[in-house]
Amino acid sequence: MTLHLTTFEGEAHGISALSDFRVQQLLPRLQAIEGKIAGISARFVHLVATDAPPSDALKTQLAALLTYGEPCAQPAGSGADALLFIVSPRFGTVSPWASKATDIAHNCGLAIKRIERITEYRLTLKSGFLAKLR
Repeated sequence: MTLHLTTFEGEAHGISALSDFRVQQLLPRLQAIEGKIAGISARFVHLVATDAPPSDALKTQLAALLTYGEPCAQPAGSGADALLFIVSPRFGTVSPWASKATDIAHNCGLAIKRIERITEYRLTLKSGFLAKLR
């Protein structure tokens, strides 16, 4: 049996995983560790496992179910001046979030195996930082 994974990112740039308040708390702490960090943002990305490729109707239902919270602003900085970190549950485990989201999808009659949420953190660096490392 083949398992199919489909990614749902929410709004145009995803769903924000950090409130403005949390960014204001976190950024100075990161800058105290490394002064070249100029900004931080984070967004949620959802992975949906199904037995077969999802139909357009299922994709529409999942998109509606997985769109919540505040949209994430477009990340600042270019690809060369940003670092991306992905945080996910440990391989082989099911997070409490995934357990509840999967139950909700099943109660809505959606034919899925599992929904999992990962967080993408993006650190924006002061311009030219990565060029100096090469």
